[in-house]
Amino acid sequence: MNYSLNEVHMTLRKALCGRGLAFGAADDFGAVGARLSSGAACDGIAAVLAFDNSALIALLHRVETTMAGGSSNSALAAGIEQTLAAQLQGHPFPRDRACAISAESWQQALDLSHLTYVPETEASRLGGAGAGTNDND
Repeated sequence: MNYSLNEVHMTLRKALCGRGLAFGAADDFGAVGARLSSGAACDGIAAVLAFDNSALIALLHRVETTMAGGSSNSALAAGIEQTLAAQLQGHPFPRDRACAISAESWQQALDLSHLTYVPETEASRLGGAGAGTNDND
């Protein structure tokens, strides 16, 4: 499948939030998934979702500790660690599209992202969820 990197980033961020990862870490790893997916290199969604939440937090801590110690990115393992370091250092996003996302990993991300949605009930609508009868944006 062919997706924009923004689509990959936002969908993966929502999926990780649905899985229970804190928003800031989910945003960082959503961006990592998008960066890994740039071009036809790899399925960044599958690469990130292969880690459980505690492994992602440990990875974030390891990369931040390495960067704080003044070590270069070459001290980090290739792939997800170096990509996370590039994200944390604010390197610009590549301009390619994500071309290697599998239908299975995309569906897995969508299924997890659905866990962040408010259930459609009368109580949720009375509480302000949804657009109601006036959806004019």
